[in-house]
Amino acid sequence: MERLRLRFGRQAPVRFISHLDTVRCWERMCRRASLPLEYSHGFSPHPKIAVAAPLAVGFTSEAELMDMWLSKWLPPESVLMMLRSQLPTGFTLMSAWEMPQGAPTLQSVVRRARYRCVAWHQGGLSTARKSVQWFTSAGSVVHSYTRGGEMRSVDLRPYVHHIVVEPVEGNWCNISIEASIGQEGSARPD
Repeated sequence: MERLRLRFGRQAPVRFISHLDTVRCWERMCRRASLPLEYSHGFSPHPKIAVAAPLAVGFTSEAELMDMWLSKWLPPESVLMMLRSQLPTGFTLMSAWEMPQGAPTLQSVVRRARYRCVAWHQGGLSTARKSVQWFTSAGSVVHSYTRGGEMRSVDLRPYVHHIVVEPVEGNWCNISIEASIGQEGSARPD
């Protein structure tokens, strides 16, 4: 059995596809490419494919990570070539490499994500930068939201590690955010 790690991206044409549908899409691509996928055992076997962190619906990506297990060894370059011939519009596949069988799972090693956003701020760049300074110097920034009809709150400050604001034009600016993702808690740019 071989474990491969792949780096892929999703562009605008597939930004509204859910995480589960993305995994199903990769399963179909692997079947069409005739890759010898390893399957789970049990009543309802499924291909052993794991994506590191679910991307929120509506976002694009340049570097998502996925592990897949093959029942037979194939060179990573061959797997890339076979999968690239099956990629639907909107998906990109950058690289693949072998992983040792005992390596930790992706979900346990991926801790942060970098986001790039374009935003409009009523006060322009200087006010946007002041807002970022306020956020980074605050001890706590509580965000309240509703999920399933229930009001919830989370302190976002411990999950946001770095923010940079750069000018674009007018009151528009580029915002780069490095935030925690994972089981201990996470923050999304929205």
